Amino acid sequence: MEIVETTATTLRALDKDELWLHAWIKEKPARLGLGELTIKRSELIQYKNKGGRLDILAYRGDQDTYYEIEVMLGECDADHGFRVLDYWARERVKNPNAKHFAVLVAEDLAGRYQTVVETLPQFLPFIGIEIRTRRVQANSELAVIEALIVAQPDDLILGTGDETGGGGDDVVQPRDRDWWESRTSHAFMATVDAIAKYCNDTVGPSRVDYSAQSYVSLKKSRRCWLPMWPRKEGAYVYLPAGEGGAEDAPSDFYSRVKTMLEEAGLEAPSWTYKYNGGANPIAFAIPQDKVTHSKIREILSEAYELA
Repeated sequence: MEIVETTATTLRALDKDELWLHAWIKEKPARLGLGELTIKRSELIQYKNKGGRLDILAYRGDQDTYYEIEVMLGECDADHGFRVLDYWARERVKNPNAKHFAVLVAEDLAGRYQTVVETLPQFLPFIGIEIRTRRVQANSELAVIEALIVAQPDDLILGTGDETGGGGDDVVQPRDRDWWESRTSHAFMATVDAIAKYCNDTVGPSRVDYSAQSYVSLKKSRRCWLPMWPRKEGAYVYLPAGEGGAEDAPSDFYSRVKTMLEEAGLEAPSWTYKYNGGANPIAFAIPQDKVTHSKIREILSEAYELA
């Protein structure tokens, strides 16, 4: 088997527009990684005489689930992000007994609104999918396209065989280390490795789990105590908060984490109370060059005890 080099590119650079991407999805909806979908409608008008068209309305019969899909080229913007939620809400009213997911498909979900994209699935049935295009260097006329789910609700079932003991051709294969290494930055994997090594050597047993769709996690027994989301310069983590705290009142541990991050020269954490059912509400970025900082290690040590 010959192995060739590829380089990242964009659909626009290949003279493909948004209509082409619509057609690519409608030709084979399973390309999105959401199972065998049926296209119910496209360019579905939501407001008579006022514009507003849902790009794609898809349906999965075995799960009685509709997918309201908004498609765009380039980096995710606020217009498309809000629009897909609007269309999702309107379709729920039309078919209230079925499940509904708002699906935003874009070439880049890691820009300004990345935190919103990653947080939304904790509150709403929202799925973010990145379209990644690579040009084959050995053949200037050849490129490959991949749809990657980068944000999803924790309880999303992608295949009928996802449940324990299931089977069938629609099962989504678990991620493994090779998968993550081929699709994320070196800084992310190095940060994951450094955190895992420190925790196992100094804090307590922590098994690295690569199988989730959107993040790599450390597990304490069966408990996912530290999910780590890919970042170009490192990782974005969610920590347990311990006793106390409410939706609008962070815990005492949050205050200590905020102080320690300031001392390490990092941005303040966010308080996402509903993340993981309230179990991991403290979130912040760890750049690779800060992962061995004494304050980061102090935070991880205390968080492990709270998990």
